Amino acid sequence: MNRKRSRTVHPALLLAMAVALLLVLTPSTVAAVDRRTGEQVVIDASETITDDLIVTATTVTVNGRVIGDVVTMAQTVEINGVIEGDLLALGGGVVVNGTVTDDMLVGAAIIRLDPQARIGNNLWGSGASIETLPGSQIDGSLFFVGGQALLAGTVERDVVFGGNSLLLRGAIGRNVEAGVDAETEPAWVSQLRVEGIASPPAAPAGLTVDREARIGGDLVYTSQTPVTPPPGTVAGQVRFTEETRTPPPQPTLTDRILDLIRRFAGLFLLGLILVWLTPHLLRGTTDELETRPVASLGWGIVSILAIALAFLAVILLTIAASIVLGSVRLNGLMGIVVAAGFLVGMALILLTILAIAYVAQIVVGFEVGRQILLRLRPAWIERPFAPLALGLLLLVVITAAPAIGQMVSIAVILFGLGALWMRGRKSLVQRTTPVVAPAG
Repeated sequence: MNRKRSRTVHPALLLAMAVALLLVLTPSTVAAVDRRTGEQVVIDASETITDDLIVTATTVTVNGRVIGDVVTMAQTVEINGVIEGDLLALGGGVVVNGTVTDDMLVGAAIIRLDPQARIGNNLWGSGASIETLPGSQIDGSLFFVGGQALLAGTVERDVVFGGNSLLLRGAIGRNVEAGVDAETEPAWVSQLRVEGIASPPAAPAGLTVDREARIGGDLVYTSQTPVTPPPGTVAGQVRFTEETRTPPPQPTLTDRILDLIRRFAGLFLLGLILVWLTPHLLRGTTDELETRPVASLGWGIVSILAIALAFLAVILLTIAASIVLGSVRLNGLMGIVVAAGFLVGMALILLTILAIAYVAQIVVGFEVGRQILLRLRPAWIERPFAPLALGLLLLVVITAAPAIGQMVSIAVILFGLGALWMRGRKSLVQRTTPVVAPAG
């Protein structure tokens, strides 16, 4: 048994699941779509759907046959029939006791494969618990990240797992690669409640290999403590990597000072650029902060809410436009809309980070330095770098204080954003208000 030290656990697992999600969600250029919604959606055993199926409901039950892919979002999803394609399921609980001929991608609190379950290719899952009962079969590989996995069924290829607990009782055709947390008890999993689905049992913490398990390849795992598989359960090698949990080193006084210097330098240099490129914007914003400080604080709170709503609006509009274009089979244009929505969302995030991390603090720092110099050295106010340097130095030092630093940082951001908001509104009103010529 080999032992190594490492702090990384399966970074490729999340990437692999993301790739699978993109593959499943990639729109077909020719497939038709059957969309169904309601409180309870049931595909009867006698029903055959020859299109892709998209379902949103409280409870979804597929007893019949779907010749195509199925995408569903519901509190409870139950597959008893046959899906001749991929299954993408999101919900509180997903139970399969039928057949999915291709890949299954699922995100749910409780995932269970009953004895009659057959997955024709890979299963990609994430959630609190996944359980494969004896008799269930996955013809490909199983990739799961989340709380626990209790595997008593058959997986023809590999198992890749990252979470708290992994219990192996079934047959794995090839290798098992796992990262487990042997120090966290998963008893909370048995308290999960999803209507219509039995709560899963709690697996023991860490990795457990039952005497009935059969692993056709290697067992590679990362944990805090090693385990000894029963004889004859692992055909290949057992490789153990010890995960160490050492607390990060505390920063020294020199580290803290250097961090303050770097933060001040970054704010000061960007502030000089703003003074040089947009002197009227900076001056107008500080005027708003000086004349209406209470309003600045209030509008700062409003601006945070407005940014969140704007980001949500971008997401909803992108989804709505994609659904409309997909329904009329304009899939090429649909891809352009999705890309545009992604770019707009990223631009909004970047502008928000820039405003919060830099511009708001520069505005408040400039005004603080200006107010101090008005009382101590009024002549220095004509030199923009002087109030900027003094105010930012005070803010950097005060916000680094352990007791009040965080509260001061929040106040600075709100005051700065509010002043920027009011200045922007005033500029917009001035540009849109028509100029009335004096009467001759």
